[in-house]
Amino acid sequence: MSFWKKVLGQEDLSPEELSKREEEQAQKKAQRDAQAKVIRAEADRKREERRLEKEKRKEAEKQSMERFLGPNPGFFRKSAYSLNKETFQYVENHILDIDEKVLAIIEAEYDKTSKREIKGILFALEDRLLFAFVRGANQYFEEFDYAKMKGISLHKDGLSSKELYIDYNRSRKKFDDIIDDEHFKFFLHAVNKKIIEYRGHKTTKQSKTTTKQTHAANENKYEQLEKIASLKEKGILNEEEFRREKEKILNN
Repeated sequence: MSFWKKVLGQEDLSPEELSKREEEQAQKKAQRDAQAKVIRAEADRKREERRLEKEKRKEAEKQSMERFLGPNPGFFRKSAYSLNKETFQYVENHILDIDEKVLAIIEAEYDKTSKREIKGILFALEDRLLFAFVRGANQYFEEFDYAKMKGISLHKDGLSSKELYIDYNRSRKKFDDIIDDEHFKFFLHAVNKKIIEYRGHKTTKQSKTTTKQTHAANENKYEQLEKIASLKEKGILNEEEFRREKEKILNN
């Protein structure tokens, strides 16, 4: 065999040997093609999984945003959601009930103390007002019962912002840095409506309690009258004693 044949990989082979070599090369190529096909299929599968997962997250975020902000929120509301996404997601996944309705939300800074101000979200819910803040490991939550709210008042906080004061039990809660827009007005309307609603519930409950107590007292009088009437029939009480006991029961 010449030097150049060795360099070019050409050998003096019989037709059978050439055929065998070509067959082996074809098998190796088929194996490489099969392996490449498997790799491409796996890559396509992972790519599709990522696409579906992305669409799933996008749809979940859309539903979450709609739950908190309503349908078709504007650019600034979407931006507020994105900036406070951790807070919204935590509230939805760990605080709200599955079917709990969100009436309205606003961004606000809660002046917890003179030295502690917490910027977060105020949620007006069906049965409570919730303030929440979540940023990594830093979290703060506080709930306010509508039935314990005595009223709310507003003060100016700069040119386009408001301060919100809530008279709660014997304290006053202050929230500021609130943008004075239609969303804030809607929030105030929802909260005021709930305060009035729960105040009515409280009055109705007290009225029912008083009625129940009166009814119980009347039933007790009837039982006592029946008792002294029975004693009179048995001769244990005479007419005068019966009359005196009867007057005591009715005047009690």
